[in-house]
Formats: sequence, C-alpha cells, structure tokens
Amino acid sequence: MNKTGQLSQRFRNAIEQGHLRAGDRMPSLRKVCQDHKISITTAQRAYAELEKLGLIEALPRSGFRVLARSQPLIGDAPLGGDGSAIRIEHLTSALPMPWGCPYMNPALINTTPLNRALTRALRDYRYALCGDTSMGFEGLRRELSLRYLAQGVELDGDELIVTCGGMEALNLAIRAVTKLSGSASVLALTPAFPALFDQLEQLGIAVHTLTVSPGQALDFSRLEQMILQHQPAAVLAMANFQHPTGLVWSDADKQALVALADKHRLPIIEDDTYRELHFGEGAPLPLKAFDQKGGVLHCSSFSKSLAPGYRVGWIAAGRFRDSIVGLKLCSSLSTPLPSQMALSRLLAGGQHEDMLSLLRSRLQSNLLALQQQLSTRLPTGTRLVTPQGGYFLWLELPEGMDCRSRLPQAMQQGIHYAPGSLFFRDAQARLNAMRLNISYFDPLQHHNGVAMLAELLS
Repeated sequence: MNKTGQLSQRFRNAIEQGHLRAGDRMPSLRKVCQDHKISITTAQRAYAELEKLGLIEALPRSGFRVLARSQPLIGDAPLGGDGSAIRIEHLTSALPMPWGCPYMNPALINTTPLNRALTRALRDYRYALCGDTSMGFEGLRRELSLRYLAQGVELDGDELIVTCGGMEALNLAIRAVTKLSGSASVLALTPAFPALFDQLEQLGIAVHTLTVSPGQALDFSRLEQMILQHQPAAVLAMANFQHPTGLVWSDADKQALVALADKHRLPIIEDDTYRELHFGEGAPLPLKAFDQKGGVLHCSSFSKSLAPGYRVGWIAAGRFRDSIVGLKLCSSLSTPLPSQMALSRLLAGGQHEDMLSLLRSRLQSNLLALQQQLSTRLPTGTRLVTPQGGYFLWLELPEGMDCRSRLPQAMQQGIHYAPGSLFFRDAQARLNAMRLNISYFDPLQHHNGVAMLAELLS
C-alpha cells in the first residue's frame, strides 16, 4: 500500500473506532505533513479519498471535519463473506440497531442515585484508605452479605472477596481450581457466553462441554459420565437467567447438581451475573444456596445491572478462599475503592431497589414489544425462547438456516445480532440460532429494523 493509502487507512480506522467522532476537526494538512513526514500532495490525496468515502468534508477556509455516518461502510466488519470470522468484540453499540451487543444499554439505567452516592462516599475516602482493602471495602462486603441474607442465602462474610468485575471473579475461580486440582480441563454447560471460552483459551485450559437445550432437563447421568471420563477441575454453570437463553433451572436441579459435585468432590464455578434482573416477584436462589461444603465458587457483578463501567464484582469463594486471596494479591492487588464506596452507600440507603425495579420494568416492556413484532414476521417454525430475566432473547430459526452467514448483510443495513455459533465450543453448533439484546431495542423507532431483519432471514 502506498503512502496515500496508508494515511487514509489510518484516519479511517480512527473514525471507525470512534477516536475521531462526528464533528471533530481533522488535523490540518500542514500538520499531517509534519507528523507523517509526507508531501502536501500525498496528504491532499489521502483526504480526498476520505471525502469520497463520506467520512470527512471540507469546510470553507477552515480545513476538514468528520461526518456523521448513518450506515456502516462496506467492509467495515472483518467478518469474511460468510461471517465465519465473527467475534463478540465486533458486535459493538456503534450501529443504529446493535442487537448483538453483549452489554447493557446505559440509557435504561437511572444513574442519578449512584452519582449522588459516589459524591457523598468520597467524603470518607481519606479514612477508607487506611483500612485493609485486599479483600474489598468492608462496607460493601457487609452490604452484600446482608443482601444475600435477605434473599435467603447465608454466606460466610469471610469468604466474600470483591473483584474488578465479574470477569476477574471467574478468572480467579478458574485459576484456583485448576491449580489445586492439577487438572488442566473444565466441564462447561452450554450454551455459554463467548468470553468464557476466550478466557479458558488464554489460560491454556481445555474445555469439555455438555449442551443443555432450552426447555430440556439437565442430563445428570451424562454429566456424571463426563466427570468420570475427563476428571475436570470444575463444572462451570449459569443456573439463573442463563446466557444467552435467559432461563432458570429448577431448585431441584440446582440441588442435584451441587449434590453430584459434592459426591465427586468437584468444585462448581457459578456465574450469577444476571440474577438481579428477574421478571418475577423475586430473585431465584443461586447454586450457592444449596452449598453445604464450600464447593461452590459463586461469582457475580453489578456490571450488568446497577453500575456498568464501575467494574465491581465479587466471589464467594467457599473453601477456596485462601487460594483466591493469594491470586487476587498477585493479579490486581485490590479493587479500586471509590466505586466500591459508592455502591456500598447506594445499597445501605436502599436507592438501588427503585433503580432495579425501573430497569426490570423497562427490559420487560422491551421484551414484550420485540416478541410481538418478531412473531408476526419471522419464518414459520421459528422458536422464541421467552427469558425469565436478564436482557437477552434467544431465537431458534428453522433447521438449515445459517444466521452467521447473513450477519454481514444485516450489518450493511445498520443491524447486528449474535449468531448462535458463538455460544458453543463447536463452531458448527446452532447455526440456525441467534441472540438479541432487548435493552437496545426501541419499540417506537426500530419496527422497520425488525422488518429488515425478518426479510434477511426469510
């Protein structure tokens, strides 16, 4: 690629990635020449290419500025023609209808109470610095214990460790069980969220999977057979509002899994991130509620509910507490104090209940509207799995359809979704399924998007 192409590609990447935003002034041609050691002709040609792409415009006697884009450029997403190279990080919130995005839409969250709690909490920041924060801010750990107790779950306060988000909690749990067991493999119940597979790969840990299809009971006989065959370090499970289906296991199945794991002295790593986003009257019990021997490493977070971006999670580590504390000290030392203090004050004051109630109501309203619009447009034989909580909707289209291959076309029209293949270790699994993020669905503005999506899938 010549210098003109290299320069235009650099600026295009900066615009695509949001480093240069609509309305921002582009560097002057003279400055571009100085910074990149190129001629004025090369700089002018590069800017001309960006103008042809509709990324920038010339201002009379004032240089250039970045233009807003209503549609993605052809070739924006590095998906390949059939979407086979898709990764979850490609599904950002940059498109007009980012229904494949894995994150909560921050527009649905009333952040005012948390902002006030942060302002008030920071008045005591100096004194909080004097305490031991290796396991987390004591005030937050106390509030978490009280909240679990109110929901019917009794935790040993000494087993609660505050982490840098739910992902660190899972990372610490996986590292602890594999280190202590000497096994370099785990058993995951799928579908499961893609970042879990990525994390296991980064840690060099093999994963064996057992699929639990929506509406079907867990096959405990097959599960025990796999435990005996593979001797994994742990079972990884999400029993409440399972990602991506949003379904909840029965208490009987939760109790049976804990009993089976205890029988083989096998730890369970529980991801309980979405439990606060229930559509029923109360939060379902976690696997941890049935744990009598400290074998469940219960991981959760506020990142998907009260405080996206605060990166506050926690782990109730059971008999693995000492190992988790040691790993935490060697990785991130401790979790930043201000965010913990803000959440502690928010929970203590009770404002979080109204925040969660409003969020659940908005999510449920979006879900009902999206289901109604989809049900009249999607191909005959499509199955919508109604979630019991969380913010995802799982669709299974007729056999033979390949949702992954149609994703590049959808993105050209400003829509994306998460194809089902992302949630299974086998890349060929569930090609006819997809996950939609209901928090980014606007019932009033996105009805045309539903029609476009249905047309692509027909």
